[in-house]
Amino acid sequence: MKRLLYVTIVLLFASCVTEEEREAIVARVGDQYLTYSELSELIPNDLSLEDSTELATNIIQNWMNEELMFGKAQYNLLTEQLEIEAQVEKYRKELFIFEYEKEVINQKLDTGISAEEISKFYDENQDIFQLKDYILKVRYTKLLPNSPDQDKVVKWMKMDDDESRENLLDYCHRYAVSCYNDSNWVFFNQLLRQLPIEVYNKESFLRKGKFVQFTDAEHLYYLYVIDIQSKNTLSPLELEVDRIKGLILNSRKIELLNTIRTSVYREAIRKGNAEKYDEPKIKE
Repeated sequence: MKRLLYVTIVLLFASCVTEEEREAIVARVGDQYLTYSELSELIPNDLSLEDSTELATNIIQNWMNEELMFGKAQYNLLTEQLEIEAQVEKYRKELFIFEYEKEVINQKLDTGISAEEISKFYDENQDIFQLKDYILKVRYTKLLPNSPDQDKVVKWMKMDDDESRENLLDYCHRYAVSCYNDSNWVFFNQLLRQLPIEVYNKESFLRKGKFVQFTDAEHLYYLYVIDIQSKNTLSPLELEVDRIKGLILNSRKIELLNTIRTSVYREAIRKGNAEKYDEPKIKE
């Protein structure tokens, strides 16, 4: 109760505190102090007096607990304390460097990548673009059981003319729960996650021109296989474009950062702000 009354008084007289008095303390642990100004910065202005008092009490108690536990840890850890301080300093340096390098990248990295660069990278690094799974081009539609004109859907899925593709696409936009069109490759394992079946022999299941139909308690599934490419073969360029862009940008980032680091090093050497000795030297 006394604690609440004390905090309430502090808050009530906030508007009357002079600049010199703003360094008045509200708590002490050893030689560490929590000042009134630090406390007031942590309390939103739109709180009621009661809520402000409760929050201030909690802040003060938490600050004191933290400082006391920190002091106890410092006193008892000894050797471990030095290791922790070294780790903290190392992390501090790495954080500063990371933020600086991120700013440099944001300002100076060229993010434009031409189709020629993508194609060249693909041709020169085909060993990293080997498929680890079958990929397919399919027409796939997931429907509700009462969806209309299902016989037309089956017909359109098996046809390869522009009109049938447009009819199927329009139908999917209106009625399908989900669908794949035949313009994009899809990984077989990704497709299987959409189907209510288990395939134990992929080789026998996968066949060009194959049409299959599945049902479960809630949906109807149509699948027509247009094209297949086996695993352990070269992945198509169109499937790897985003990955290639990421690899090119990462390479540019590394090159840019190496350039910046080299420039900083050379400037420091030139100005005498850094030296590297051939033999150990006693510090003056």
